[in-house]
Amino acid sequence: MDASFYRCKQILIIDDCAPVRTSIKAMAQQIGFESIHLARDANEAIAKCLEIPFDFILSDFNLGDGKDGYQLFESLKTQQLLAPMGCFIMISAENQRQIVHGMIELQPDDYLLKPFTFQQLEHRISRAIKNRIALRKIYLNLFDNDYKNAITECENVVTNKPEFAAAALRIKGELLLTQKQYAAAETFYQQVLQRQKTLAWARLGHAVACFYQERWDDTELQLADLTQFDETKVEALDWLSRLYVKYRRFQIAHDTLTEAALLSPKNIVRLKTLANLASIIGDKQASSRINSKIVATARHSINDIAENYLNQARSLVDAAYCGNVLERAVTINNAAKIVDHLAKRFDADKIKAEITILRSRFLAAKAELIDAKQLISEIPLSYQQNITIDSCMDAAKAYFELGDLYASQIYIDKLQHILDRDDFLTETQRIMLEMEQSRHEDLKAKLKVINAEAAEAYQREDFNTAFDRFAETFDYMPTNPAIAINLMQTMIKGARVTDFSQRYVRAAVKLLARSELDDDIKLRFKRYLSQIKEMHPEMIPRRRPKEREVL
Repeated sequence: MDASFYRCKQILIIDDCAPVRTSIKAMAQQIGFESIHLARDANEAIAKCLEIPFDFILSDFNLGDGKDGYQLFESLKTQQLLAPMGCFIMISAENQRQIVHGMIELQPDDYLLKPFTFQQLEHRISRAIKNRIALRKIYLNLFDNDYKNAITECENVVTNKPEFAAAALRIKGELLLTQKQYAAAETFYQQVLQRQKTLAWARLGHAVACFYQERWDDTELQLADLTQFDETKVEALDWLSRLYVKYRRFQIAHDTLTEAALLSPKNIVRLKTLANLASIIGDKQASSRINSKIVATARHSINDIAENYLNQARSLVDAAYCGNVLERAVTINNAAKIVDHLAKRFDADKIKAEITILRSRFLAAKAELIDAKQLISEIPLSYQQNITIDSCMDAAKAYFELGDLYASQIYIDKLQHILDRDDFLTETQRIMLEMEQSRHEDLKAKLKVINAEAAEAYQREDFNTAFDRFAETFDYMPTNPAIAINLMQTMIKGARVTDFSQRYVRAAVKLLARSELDDDIKLRFKRYLSQIKEMHPEMIPRRRPKEREVL
């Protein structure tokens, strides 16, 4: 490009090192730029982008404290602060695979390694803007979300500008997939591959089109081969992992996605999906570690949201149930610290319900079930119309852990309606929902059998067996007043007094004394409590102030 072309163009140079900014500015002046702006970090760059639609942005990858170049580019794209014809070129002194693969995913206009010469910078800028100009109408339609006309403009470029045909064809294929025209996309990619069989991006697009049409055997072979090429490796691993999920091969799906996350570790959606897969295969500790990594990775990025911290605490609660009593207490305390920190960083009023439900889970995990039930009772069953998927899942788990299958099922039913996206993350969430529903059905079936055995034993006056069965039911549903009253009734009828039975009767009395009861259970409780006081006074737990009125 002629130097006069750049004279009226706006360029932004971002680097945390003043001498480097000065050096690149001098190169830009040599190229022909006159309107040159400088920024020392991402926040300053974003502020300038809010004021000026830059034609060129040159950003270093490492920008000191705060956002790095990856996070800056991600923020500019998300906030639509990149002009349709604007070129973004990433600069870095490092050639690490993680950085390179991350850049491939975000697709800046170019990637330039330090140190570089004036000639190299000029060549990259010239190449980037020539591509933008040739595909101008495509980019303008994409900016306006007019995908139909964007496809038409791709076809025009292929016909009229053959030197830019490859770029236009690639965009067209991606648009066909985005528009869910999978059969048309397959045909399109086949035509491209007939002309050039080795195009990795076309082979990947063809594999994805086959995936959506459920021709998975062909898809697996193509994807496995495409993991050999840097250009398609990370995406191929993503799709291969999703394919393994279709086959219900969750362990290999997890291992495959782990490889993709190691290659490109800043993709938050991938990390969330990986955390879900770890949970699906039963590795709750790994899921907790990944959620912790999400919090660290998302810091300073557009993905730094309260939900990340909530999920970190939630995964710790899940992991706590895998340890002994001491380990569980330590893990729950760590989760509580995260929630305390969360309430200071974000608007606590907006996530009050989510925090309350989490604190209820903390209490339940420490066997403080009555307090947990009292706390969660502050939250109405439909506490949000726009509840997130993760919050909805957490509420279902919280009520399940308290033995309230009715309330838990309400959130499971809600999940069925809000899991409506077609992406890998949502697919793992659907599997987690299936597992949660399966837990419900298994417990319901088990409780039905146990209750039947308890009722049968009670009818034949085998009160010891009846008490044991009711106690087993109470273990699963420790906040259910009906089961608690059955325990008291069976003890009065003649179940033997043991340390085991005393412990359960005390728990039943404590629950009933602190619960809101219907009139029938309230009358029975008072009558049974009076009888137990006469028959077994040692069973009555020490009274608390709030219980004295009842006891």
